[in-house]
Amino acid sequence: MKLTDDAKQWHRLWSVRLAVISAVFAALEASLPLWESTLPDGAFAAASTVCALGVGVVRVLKQKLPGRDDG
Repeated sequence: MKLTDDAKQWHRLWSVRLAVISAVFAALEASLPLWESTLPDGAFAAASTVCALGVGVVRVLKQKLPGRDDG
């Protein structure tokens, strides 16, 4: 397996950021009983879904990274 040239800058890629946020929402969904009285039904599931779909969108967009002329 070979990493991409910009693998060292993984934290700057929107696809990675949204994937992490999606995972956080999915994990928070497990604690839903604690938030049941303050949040509407499906709030975490909806937020996680939006982020997961966003990953697919931003993954195909050209992302400008410092030090890269092609982005």
